[in-house]
Amino acid sequence: MRKLKPDGGIQGLVPAIISLLIFFLSAISLGLPDAFNILGGIMILYSFTFGFWSFFKSNNYYFLISAFYLLTFGFILIALDLPDDFNGPKPVFTEELKVGLVFFYLFMFWMMYVGYQKKMKYRGREVMELAAWDVEEGPESYTERPRPAGVVDYSKYDLIDFANHLKKIMVGMPYLEENRVLIVPIKQGQEWDALYNPNFNYLEKTWIAFDFDGQVSVHFSRKDYLDYKDDLAFDHLCESMGQLFITFADFYMHGNKVRITDRLNSVKVGLFS
Repeated sequence: MRKLKPDGGIQGLVPAIISLLIFFLSAISLGLPDAFNILGGIMILYSFTFGFWSFFKSNNYYFLISAFYLLTFGFILIALDLPDDFNGPKPVFTEELKVGLVFFYLFMFWMMYVGYQKKMKYRGREVMELAAWDVEEGPESYTERPRPAGVVDYSKYDLIDFANHLKKIMVGMPYLEENRVLIVPIKQGQEWDALYNPNFNYLEKTWIAFDFDGQVSVHFSRKDYLDYKDDLAFDHLCESMGQLFITFADFYMHGNKVRITDRLNSVKVGLFS
C-alpha cells in the first residue's frame, strides 16, 4: 500500500502551459508566422534552461537527448515558412527542413523511450515510499533534529563517488561539506528549487548524511513527513531511511549499481509522480 498522499502537483506542466499561452496570444495579436517563431525561440530557450542545464547539474547524459529534441524542435518551428492564416498556401518543406524533421523524430522517439524507462525522472517519491515500507504509525512525534541511522566503513572518496552516482540516476542531489556528504532526495516536479535557486537551503530539506568517519544520520523535513498519509513512527522512519541508503551504498561499493535502480523500480510510481 502507498504510504504517501497522492501527487496532485502540476509543476512539471507549467513550462508547457506558459508556452501554449504565449503561442496563442502571439497568434491572435501578431499572426501565425510570428507566433511560430516565438514558440520556436521558447523551445530553444527551454533546451538550454531545462535540457543542458539539467545535464550540467545532474551529469545525467539522457538530458542531452531532451536538450537536442527541444533545440531541433525550435529550429524547425522557426524555419517553417507559414502563411498568415490557415487558408494560405501550404508551407514548403526544403531539404534542410526535411533533414531537421528526421533528427526531430529521432530525438523525440529516443526521448520517449528513455522517459518510459524513467531515466530522466527524479526518484525522490520512490525513496520516500521505500523508506516507509515497513514503518507503521507510532507515538513518536516529529522533530527537526537529525537522527543517527547506522554506520558504514567506506572511504571519503568512495562516499563522494557514491553520492555522485545517486545524482546521476536521479535519486537526489549531493552536497559536499568539510566532514560529510549529504544527499537530498528530489521528487519529480519539485526539482526546480534545487536546480535554479542559488539560495537553495538544502539543510531545511530531507537529507541523508554520510560522515567521513562512517556515521550515517537522517533529517526529515516537516513537509516530507506530513506528505505521508499517517503519523508514522518517526524514529523507525529515520532508521529505515538511513538503512535504505546504507543498502544503496553497499550495492554501489560491491559493483551492483543496477540493484539500486531495481529497488526503486519495485515501487510502481507513475512517470510524472
